[in-house]
Amino acid sequence: MSQMIALSEHAAGYDLIYADPPWPMYGSATKDGAAGKHYDLMSIDEICDMPIRALFRGREGALFLWCTCPRADLAFRAIASWGLHYRGVAFVWVKTNKSGAIINGQGVPPTCTKPTTELCLLATLRPRGRPFPLLDCAMGQVVLHGRGRHSEKPPVIRDKIVSLYGDRPRIELFARARVSGWDAWGMETS
Repeated sequence: MSQMIALSEHAAGYDLIYADPPWPMYGSATKDGAAGKHYDLMSIDEICDMPIRALFRGREGALFLWCTCPRADLAFRAIASWGLHYRGVAFVWVKTNKSGAIINGQGVPPTCTKPTTELCLLATLRPRGRPFPLLDCAMGQVVLHGRGRHSEKPPVIRDKIVSLYGDRPRIELFARARVSGWDAWGMETS
């Protein structure tokens, strides 16, 4: 994959990594899920083979990784394959409608309840302790925010990450746009 070569150019330069991989919907990179209608998906093996750990500049580092609730298992598998340690759910995005109310289930019938939330997991290089001093001990985990383009995440999450750990070297992987203060890697950045 040509992007993999470009990603290696960013090696060993970051304290914070923010990522929203194009997860496969049903275990392989197919177009049969909703996401596959909007962008190319990657297989779980392709995601797990990414050199994520090599992007960190030192012995401390934090990864903020988006996943959907029905396929959180893929995120846990990727975190382990990258040699990182799952530390918890950093943020829960609760999707809202235009009036600010929490949305109801829509679309294809789910296995149980229709997921209207997404998780931003935290993984670190070490299994214990904080990767950096925590600058905001009162940071809330739940973010109520409306939906944008398919799979677009609330922009406020980037600000919350910086509020938690400070203005450190950071990169957004699978970025859709360039954001001030963040390096970006992804097919949609210009």
